[in-house]
Amino acid sequence: MGVMLALAITVGPVGTGAASGAASGAARVSHESNRDSALVSKVTSYNHLSTGGHTVLVSVGGRQRTFIVEVPAGKPVVNRALVLVFHGAEDTASGTIATTNLLQQVTARGDVIAFLQGYQDTWNEGSGSTPASLAHVNDVAYTAAVIARLRSLVSFASSRIAAVGFSNGAIMVEDLGCQLSSLISLFVPVEGQMSTVQSASCRLVRPVSVYEIHATSDPTIPYNGGYFATAIGEDTVLSAPQSVARWAHLDGCSTGPVTTTSSGISVATYGKCRSGASVRLRTIFGGQHAWPTNIGQLVVQQLSRFPL
Repeated sequence: MGVMLALAITVGPVGTGAASGAASGAARVSHESNRDSALVSKVTSYNHLSTGGHTVLVSVGGRQRTFIVEVPAGKPVVNRALVLVFHGAEDTASGTIATTNLLQQVTARGDVIAFLQGYQDTWNEGSGSTPASLAHVNDVAYTAAVIARLRSLVSFASSRIAAVGFSNGAIMVEDLGCQLSSLISLFVPVEGQMSTVQSASCRLVRPVSVYEIHATSDPTIPYNGGYFATAIGEDTVLSAPQSVARWAHLDGCSTGPVTTTSSGISVATYGKCRSGASVRLRTIFGGQHAWPTNIGQLVVQQLSRFPL
C-alpha cells in the first residue's frame, strides 16, 4: 500500500477547538492546512497516550500528515471502539470537533475517536475534483497509517473500527468501504453518496455495516444523485437509495429494504446480509447540507447495535 510511518512520531495535547502551538526544537513540521496548525512536542512513550486530546504526526508517501485523537478518561473499557472522522471540504479536523458532538458522545461511552486532517482541507476519494485528488494524495494509505499508528499508542479492538464522514469526507468514507473493508467494519457517510466511479469498481474483502444519512433537500450533493459542483470541477454520485442498495448488493443482503417512518425521518433497512452485516439509509425529509445535530448519538447507537 506504500504506507511509510515517520520514525519520530510527535504528539501534543489539544483542546476541543483549533489545534495550535509551535513545534519543539528540531521537530518543526509544515502542515497541510494553514487553518489547522498542530501543537507538536516529543513523545515520551511510544506505547501509551494519556487521557485527553493529542495531535499526532505521521509521514505517508513522503507527506507530513496530522490527526487529532482523543483518549477517554478512566480505565479502558472492554472491546472499546475506534471512530475515525473525516471532515467536509474546506473544513478541518479541529473545526469538526468544535461543530459536532462526536467527541463528547463517543468518548462518554469509553471509545477512542480520531479526527483526520485532509490535504488542503480536502480528500482524494478516487473520483472527485479536489486539491487532494489533483495532488494525487493517497488518503487510503493515510487512513491505514493512522490506524497502524494508533495501535501502538492506545488500546482498542481491531474488530470495532468505524469511519464517519461528511460531504467530501462522506464520499471518502464510501471509498474506504471499498478499499479498507479488511480494517474497518462500520461506515457512516453523511450527505455524500457513493460515486459512480466507486460503484463500478467497488470490491469487498469482507462484508461491512453501512449507515448512510442524507437529507432530501440537500442543495450541495443532491439526494437523487447526478452531477454536483465541487470547488474546482464536478462529480457524479448515485442517489441515496441507489448508494445504499449498492452496499446491500455488495454485502449479499437478501431482504429489504423495509422502511419505517416517524417525525420527518425514515430508515430503510436491508436484512439477512452476509456475516451479520447491516445496511441502512436514514433519510431526513427536508434538511440541509450539514452534520445532523445528533450525529454523536447516531454513531454511538450504531456502535451499540452492531457486534463489529
